[in-house]
Amino acid sequence: MNFGDLRGILQYVPQFRGRTFVIALDGEVVASPNFSNILLDLAVLRSLNIRVVLVHGAAFQIRALAASRGVDLTNADGTGVTDERTLEVSLDAITRLSSFIMQSLTVTQIRAATANAIIAHPAGVLKGTDMGGTGSVDRVDTTVLRGFLDGEILPVIPPIGYDSSGRTLRVNSDTVAAEVGRALQAAKVIFLMAGEPDFGLVPQSARQLSEDVAGTLLKDVKESAEDGLVSKLRHAIRACQDGVPRVHLINGEREDALLAELFSNEGIGTMIFADNYQRIRAARTSDVSEMLLMMRRAVEEDKLISRTRDEIISRIGDFFVMEIDENVVGSVAVHFYRDGKPVMYPANFGGAAEDEPGELTAELACLYIKKNHENQGYGRKLVEFAENRAREAGAAMIFAISTQKAYYFSEKAGYRAESDLEVMPESRREAYQTARRKGSFLVKDLNPAEATARTEGD
Repeated sequence: MNFGDLRGILQYVPQFRGRTFVIALDGEVVASPNFSNILLDLAVLRSLNIRVVLVHGAAFQIRALAASRGVDLTNADGTGVTDERTLEVSLDAITRLSSFIMQSLTVTQIRAATANAIIAHPAGVLKGTDMGGTGSVDRVDTTVLRGFLDGEILPVIPPIGYDSSGRTLRVNSDTVAAEVGRALQAAKVIFLMAGEPDFGLVPQSARQLSEDVAGTLLKDVKESAEDGLVSKLRHAIRACQDGVPRVHLINGEREDALLAELFSNEGIGTMIFADNYQRIRAARTSDVSEMLLMMRRAVEEDKLISRTRDEIISRIGDFFVMEIDENVVGSVAVHFYRDGKPVMYPANFGGAAEDEPGELTAELACLYIKKNHENQGYGRKLVEFAENRAREAGAAMIFAISTQKAYYFSEKAGYRAESDLEVMPESRREAYQTARRKGSFLVKDLNPAEATARTEGD
C-alpha cells in the first residue's frame, strides 16, 4: 500500500463513522479459511466507530448435518417447504453455527450477543402447498438491536424467527438482512457470498448498478443464474426500494474482500445503489485545487496543456467533474466559440440561442480520468456529456485536440481527423499554431436536435 491508497481510505472514515452496516455471511463463507480475515475486518470497522450487525446463513451447515444423519431435506435455505425433520436439522445446525460465530468473535475480542430480533409468522399455504416450518418476517425488534449497538455490542442474528406463540420458524437469511437493513435505516447491507457475484456482465459494468438497472438485470438472469445469487440481487433491489442507499454483493472467500469493497471508489464486488453514487456535475471554485493536483501528472506527460488556477476560475462555467462516491475522479471542459471568438455558454437554461448570429462551435478539452479509475468507461461518459452539452447549446460541431488519445476519438467516439485548420475557430487556431504542444485536430458534426434533456449541474 502506498500513501495515495491511505489517503483514499481515509476519505471514507468520516462518511462511515457512526453509520450502521448490516453484514450478511453465507454459511459457506463462515466455513471457509477466509472467515478469520473477515473477523479481523469486522474489528477494523468497529475501531472506526461503525455500527455492525451480523446476519448469518446456514444452508451449507444444514446440508452437511443432514447428510451425516441421513435426512432428506425439503429445503436448506429457508425459502421452500420445511418439514419437521428438516426443521429439526436446521435448528441444530443453526444453533451450532451461531455458537461457533460467537466463540470466534470473542477470540477476536469483539463483544457480541445473539439477538432474537426476528418476529415472524408461518408462511402458511403457498400455491396449494403447506410450507410447514418456514416463516415470513413480520418485523424486526429494533429496540433490542439498538440497545446492543448503543452498548457497543455486535448483534448476531441467525436465520430463525419466532411467532407470537413462541413457535420457532426457519427464515431465509437474505430476507433477514434486507429487513434488518430497512428497519435500522442502515447505510449499507453487505452480502458476503461464496464465489464472485457473476451476472455474465463485463467487470466494469457489473461494479455499480442503479436500482433500475439491477431490476432489469434480475429479469434477465433469474432463469439462468444460481438461486443464491438471484436471491441476493432480488433482496438488494428490495432493500434499496425500502431506503437502504447501497447494497454490496462480495466474494467472501477473497482475503481482502470486505475492506477492499468499502474503502475504494471502485470496489471489487457488485454494488446496487439508490442514490447518486456516480454523477457528472458543474465544477466549483472549491474543486480547482483538486483538479490541478489531479491533472498535474498528465501535464508533465504532455497529455494536457498546463492551466493556472486563475485560468480555470475565469472560465469555471466551462468545466465539469465526475464524482464517484462524492470524490472527484475526472474532468472535462466544453469551450464555446461564435464566429471564431470565445464566448460563454450561450444557452439560457438549456434553450439553444438560435436567434444569436454566427455559427457556434464547441471544443472538448481538459478530458482527464485519474490513473486508478481508467478503463472503467468514465472517459466515454465524460465525452458523451460534453457532446450533449454542445448539442443543447446549439453547436453544429465539436472538436478536440489530442496528443495521445487521437485513436480513441477517431475509432471509438466517432471523430474524424481534420487537416484543414480553417475549420478551427480563429482564436483557437492562433493559439494552436503558436503552441509547442501540437496534437491531432479531431472533429465531430453534431445534430442539435438530438439534445433533449438538461444535464445535472447546469
